[in-house]
Amino acid sequence: DDPKCNKFSFYSDNTPTPMMAKSLLYKLVMHGQTGVQVNQALFKEVHTTQNGLMRVFKVMNISEESKAWVKDPKNRVCDAPGSWYCVGQYPPALEKLISKRKNFAQLEDFNKVGQVRSAYSQMIEQERSGKGYSEL
Repeated sequence: DDPKCNKFSFYSDNTPTPMMAKSLLYKLVMHGQTGVQVNQALFKEVHTTQNGLMRVFKVMNISEESKAWVKDPKNRVCDAPGSWYCVGQYPPALEKLISKRKNFAQLEDFNKVGQVRSAYSQMIEQERSGKGYSEL
């Protein structure tokens, strides 16, 4: 119902829309400014560049079991034994969450077969055919 992502935006006076204000992205970027704070139990700011253009946050409260799983070399998928290039993997504790994900795709890919068209793709197709989006 929001193909141009207007709900995830800013008003003309640079205040965030409610959806933007609730987002983790906004909170991490604006942390410490105008009363915006990240959840201190989940994130800790560990580095900010001199001009404040980049921040690094540490994710807090990671289970010891997950930390041990990630450190174990047998859980690494590398292109060759002992290689420095290893594809990242997530610990089993995140499997339930990851199974719910939907991979990002280019919204304008009109050549995909067998997938439901996003509201954005439908809007673009309607505009190209000369019909307005509201005529759907």
